[in-house]
Amino acid sequence: MKLLFIENRYKTHFFDLVAAELEKLGHEIFWIIQNPNFLPKTGNINIIKYPSKKTKIKPNIDLSEIIESDRQLNFFKKKEISYFYYYYEKIESLIREINPEITFGESTVFHELLTIKIVKDRGGMFLHPTSCRYPSGRFSFYKFDTVQPFRGSNDLLLQSEAKNIIKNIVDRSSKPDYMKKVTINRKHIYSDKIKILKGYFSGEKYNTPHPFVKLKKEKEKKKNITIWNKHAIHAIDDDFFSIVYPLHLQPEANIDVWGRNRRNQLENVKGIAKNLKDNQTLYVKPNPKSKYEISQRLIDFIKLAPNVKMLHHDVAMDAIFNDTDLFLTVNGTIALECIFTNKPVLSLVNVFFNNASNCVFLENFISLQKYILKIQNHTFPSLLDNEKVIFLNLLCKTSFKGVVSDFINNPICMSNQNIKEVTKAFNHILKQ
Repeated sequence: MKLLFIENRYKTHFFDLVAAELEKLGHEIFWIIQNPNFLPKTGNINIIKYPSKKTKIKPNIDLSEIIESDRQLNFFKKKEISYFYYYYEKIESLIREINPEITFGESTVFHELLTIKIVKDRGGMFLHPTSCRYPSGRFSFYKFDTVQPFRGSNDLLLQSEAKNIIKNIVDRSSKPDYMKKVTINRKHIYSDKIKILKGYFSGEKYNTPHPFVKLKKEKEKKKNITIWNKHAIHAIDDDFFSIVYPLHLQPEANIDVWGRNRRNQLENVKGIAKNLKDNQTLYVKPNPKSKYEISQRLIDFIKLAPNVKMLHHDVAMDAIFNDTDLFLTVNGTIALECIFTNKPVLSLVNVFFNNASNCVFLENFISLQKYILKIQNHTFPSLLDNEKVIFLNLLCKTSFKGVVSDFINNPICMSNQNIKEVTKAFNHILKQ
């Protein structure tokens, strides 16, 4: 089969190892490279040259949804967008020429999102292999720019094993792979910064922000975190009905792409606050590794809103989980944790988690009080123990054993054993 992989910085080195194994099995490997500083060693490599200042592509296709999700435009003050159309034309030409049977990549940055649109419009298949969160040590192939799994291993857990995993999630002693602490080589971090910087000055200005803009953004981030913590509280007041909205990291595909309709978190907080009663409080919980989602505008709104409070960065989820009456999330892992503990949770986008009856999709903020009333009347959906096992096995059936990452964030992913397991999963999908 003709398999196409899309370059994604250091993730390219991981997929290169997988591609090498797939090539041994007789598959023909192709690559589309946006950043030539990250080249694979396997297969047919197609590098797209950076557009010149003289390059003018007339927009003749609607790319507004992709442009809307672009982190450069949303967070790093980039304004010029003609390169979207340049890359669309180049990628479309390459895909037409290669005619791959399946395309693999992430659904994160602009050239990947362009590829997804092109493949989808041609009637092909684009799969994004990434962690399924729970059970840990497994990943799914998500279709296009969604979190809808494509088929799966059909693996089933033993009843005792499933119950033990659920118990660990309920006890909050289990974490998804991406949350687990790994030893990061500081030398790699330093060399990464140098490599990215060199790439910028050699022409990669489309997924890499201007160094001074990035520096200014980082200073702004630190300042906002300091201000946030100055006005934040450390506990939830039991005298009021409590709602917790954990902020999603941004930029991140989890909200900017998969939760595109609710990617504006200030508007989410405003929408929730507007539909609360006097005896109800919204607590906005920052991510321990906050990026740029904490803005001065968000802080200013919360400071003036009588029914909204900031939680301090030092407040762990474990400390407030049991005291919270309701969680709201766009597409966070907290939804899964709520499902297995029967903690009421509403998702702001319609996702795979909503297959569990106790994870409800909130179509609009006006409906919020309807679900709060259900919680107060003890009629909000809940799962029986056997239903929790069924849902966990749904996650297991639609996923595969293996860790998908890169050598900086999780060096374990590069091990021979893990590459063997991930390749087995790819081969399973390809045989189907």
